Amino acid sequence: MSSETHLSQLEEEMAQAVASEDFETATALREQIGLLRRDARVLEPPGADAPQAAYFKRQAHERGR
Repeated sequence: MSSETHLSQLEEEMAQAVASEDFETATALREQIGLLRRDARVLEPPGADAPQAAYFKRQAHERGR
């Protein structure tokens, strides 16, 4: 299972938990999804054209001014 498939599955479970008003489960799933996304960004190769990489490039550029 790819990480995107896994994230999609967790998002679907979170939506189902919200629909059934199981907010504790929904919150736990939201936190898990956030951690997985953060870990994926941290493991990006240097120079990746992703949001976090762009943020760090922008920070470095702004410091150079």
